[in-house]
Amino acid sequence: MSPTTQAACITVAIVFGLGTAMAQQQEIQMVTVVGCLQQQTSGDLPWMLSKATEGTPSETAFTSQDEVDESKDRALGTLDYRLLGVGEFDIEPHVGHKVQVKGLEVMLDGERRLNITSFQHLAPACE
Repeated sequence: MSPTTQAACITVAIVFGLGTAMAQQQEIQMVTVVGCLQQQTSGDLPWMLSKATEGTPSETAFTSQDEVDESKDRALGTLDYRLLGVGEFDIEPHVGHKVQVKGLEVMLDGERRLNITSFQHLAPACE
């Protein structure tokens, strides 16, 4: 793992309240996920990706047009992810839509979470 990736992992771990010891035990990687954007009505972290695919490892934080085109044809999955760091993206208009999200994946209290670095709209319906 590169020094930059290690630093990002430790930073994310601290943000998530995991502490350095937990960060060393858990591998945090950049992944691409396709799913349905949902917003819960309560809670501090209301944004979810439902019917999501397993995260596909990625080398970059941004998304290329080729990746978007591949994701449009990807079948939905059965996983749920809680989305973090959504403030930089205008995601609210895409509730209920099929989207592609790229970010750092972490498990916390048995829940999959993505600290997103890229958000791409794929289709107006989540099918």
